[in-house]
Formats: sequence, C-alpha cells, structure tokens
Amino acid sequence: LVPDGLGRAAPPATAEEVVRRLVDQVWRTLAASGIENVDSDSLLAVLDEGADLTLLGRLVLGRYWRQANARQRSEYLHLFRRYIFQTFVQRLRQYTGPDLDYGAERFQIIASRRGDERDILVQSRVDPPSGQPLRVDWRLREGTGEPVIIDLIVEGISLLVTQRSEFAAVLERGGIDGLLSE
Repeated sequence: LVPDGLGRAAPPATAEEVVRRLVDQVWRTLAASGIENVDSDSLLAVLDEGADLTLLGRLVLGRYWRQANARQRSEYLHLFRRYIFQTFVQRLRQYTGPDLDYGAERFQIIASRRGDERDILVQSRVDPPSGQPLRVDWRLREGTGEPVIIDLIVEGISLLVTQRSEFAAVLERGGIDGLLSE
C-alpha cells in the first residue's frame, strides 16, 4: 500500500489505472516539447513509471539472457532502453499526426481480463487522426506494488514476440556481442 498524502494507505493502482496514467503522461510530455523535440530522458522516465523495461528486455532476450555475462547484460539493458524509446517515438509519429491533438475520445480502455495467474490484459482502442481505429492491448504483470506493463500488442502483434524474433536472428549469427554491436 502506498501513502496517499493524508497519512492513509491507498491501494495500489489497478492495471487499467496504470495504463491510463501512462498514456496521459506520455501525451503531456509530448505536448510540452513536441514529438520531434521530445527529450529522451523525460519520455523514458514516463515509460519507466508504468512499464518494467528491464523485465521486458530480459523477456525479449529469452534464453540468451542466461548466457550473457554481467557486462553484456548491463550494456544490453542500456541499449534496449534506447531502442524501445526510438521504436516508441517512431510509432507515435505514425499514429498521432503533427498536431498532437489528444483527448479522452482518442484513447479508450475497453476492458481488462486476467491472462494467467500473474498477468492482466488491458484492451484499448486508439483513434488516430486519420485511418482506422487500432486495437492496442497492454499486458501487465502483477507483483509487489502496482502492476507494470511488460508488453504492448498492437492489432494482435506483440512487441515482445516481434523483438524476440528479430533479436534471435541476430543472436544466432553473432551471439550477444553481435547483437550489442548492431
């Protein structure tokens, strides 16, 4: 339980609240600087608040995580955070348009359901300025404290699964150091 500022213990946020808060913070951050000038540290801080990028990075690396030494793991996690940032900004550019017009009507949480004993799937819809609405599902992992985002599934395509597949091809050719250099 987290203190609520009045000396009382507030319950941890629900998975839907975590997703809503993350989306709102991302839009506030982008509105402050614009998508072309967004500060990577600011946006990464927002992502860190709602997502577990370390766990996501480990899950993406899969069995190769156990094969990596401490230096490789540290360098990989640093590079993975930057990679996620670049991927996230690139996707936002696709879906937002130049004006960054954001309102509650553009992002709607549809439902949430338990995925397994540790995970919750929050289903949402994003209405870009042009084009068809997108189904965006957020996979959150429960643990101590609030649930954290560990995967983003856009129109049925999982970020975690896609990145694992892309990275595995590089890892098969050049090992962990090959992935790091790429």
